[in-house]
Amino acid sequence: MTLQINTRVDSITWPLNQNLTNQEIIFQLELTVTENGQLISNDNLSINKKAVNRSEAGVYPIIITAIGSNNEYATKKIQAWVTDKNNVSSNDRPPVRPTPAPQYKTPAQTPSPKKKSKKKGVYIVLGVLVLLIAIIFGISACQAHNDTVQNEQAQSNALNNTNSKLDNLSEQNKQLMQQNKELQNAINNYKQDQNKEELQNQLDQIKNENQQLKNNAANNQALQNQIDQLGSTIDQIKQNPNQADSLLNQMKNNQNEFMQNLNATFQKLVSDFQQLIGK
Repeated sequence: MTLQINTRVDSITWPLNQNLTNQEIIFQLELTVTENGQLISNDNLSINKKAVNRSEAGVYPIIITAIGSNNEYATKKIQAWVTDKNNVSSNDRPPVRPTPAPQYKTPAQTPSPKKKSKKKGVYIVLGVLVLLIAIIFGISACQAHNDTVQNEQAQSNALNNTNSKLDNLSEQNKQLMQQNKELQNAINNYKQDQNKEELQNQLDQIKNENQQLKNNAANNQALQNQIDQLGSTIDQIKQNPNQADSLLNQMKNNQNEFMQNLNATFQKLVSDFQQLIGK
């Protein structure tokens, strides 16, 4: 199986003090996921934006992880350029006209009420402007903090969701191995007592457990194939009990390669996720 993350570009533009959703990042990258050359859904896509500092301009890494239908996974690292597109140069500010000095003013001359009123009005306007600027910066800082908290929560939820899927897959795999063991025990008992009726009862019970496991593993095609193989082996043994050993050995040989690949995938995936979350 070949799982691949494809992007048209390897970097995105991230507005300063703003948050980008996963969909916005996917849209900028024109990201797609293919498996064996075929497009697949982005439902199992995880985007780690934890390293991005939205409040400071710079270049930060983003890690993208995709999990395929057979537990295969792929990762891709892209760059986020945090920039302030709305920065206005001080040269663009309108000039402030100085207040002309009164003519023929003597040290004892008292400013007229009209000039006092004009100067007072200027101070009021400046005070209002300073207050508005302080309010705007306060709101922006609060919004940036809320965005950071939401982003960290989203990353935590994504990691928890992926870990939950791995836990479920591990538990289902344990159940499959337990059913294999029960089948081996049933065959050993039959070889000792040659009781076909008891063997049939045990096989029916294992087959029922096998069907329940198949229903719970509906979202994993690779595990489904192994479950179906166990169910098929049970049916063949019910028809030909004397060939039970050869049928069971054939099934085990087919499962060995699957289990080795599954264990290797588990170990590497766990290692990569520990690096992503900074462990």
